[in-house]
Amino acid sequence: MKIGDSMRSKHMLIKKDPSKFNIFDKIAYFSHFICKSFLYAVFSLMLVLAVMFTVYYVDLLTNVKTGNSKFPIFGSYVILTQSMIPTINVNDAVLVKRSDLEEFDVGDIITFSSLDRAHTGMTITHRIVGKQHDKAGNSVFRTKGDNNFKEDDSYVPYNNIYGKVILRMPKLGYIQKFISKPLGLITSIFIPILLVILVDGFRLFIYYNKVRNE
Repeated sequence: MKIGDSMRSKHMLIKKDPSKFNIFDKIAYFSHFICKSFLYAVFSLMLVLAVMFTVYYVDLLTNVKTGNSKFPIFGSYVILTQSMIPTINVNDAVLVKRSDLEEFDVGDIITFSSLDRAHTGMTITHRIVGKQHDKAGNSVFRTKGDNNFKEDDSYVPYNNIYGKVILRMPKLGYIQKFISKPLGLITSIFIPILLVILVDGFRLFIYYNKVRNE
């Protein structure tokens, strides 16, 4: 059989009416669909991450050259407490974006370095419930967890804010915990690769078995 004939047979399977598929055609067709969808999802994720990393890196270089001590333009944090339930649950991850002072309003959810005596230096994600000026005339924010009965004890100055929450990623914290361990990292890399190899291998087995019987 010529190479051209093999390619035509493969395209015939893809263009064939699914209602006329035998069991082997169905397995090959859905294996191809799953593998293709998986690769597209991985590529899309890598593209988004590449764009974000580029923006992050360019912003970092700009700040270093100009001597600015700004926080990174993007940051991600895993929520470890119940203070923002039901808006944000434990082990959800949030993506925050650095914003200018005038962009923060009451109702926004922000991630910041706390000045509370009980949580000094801890990274907190709470909602802005008030905005005013301190004795020196600087803008400060009053914050509160959606699941808390009272507001946070200390005001949050602008310089302590890492950024405004722009995206919540449910339960991503579990994945972060898993891949932070050596075994989890190895598994997360090799299982998708093995899956692609197995699916492609199964497709090839079905295809060549079909060609041999023709």
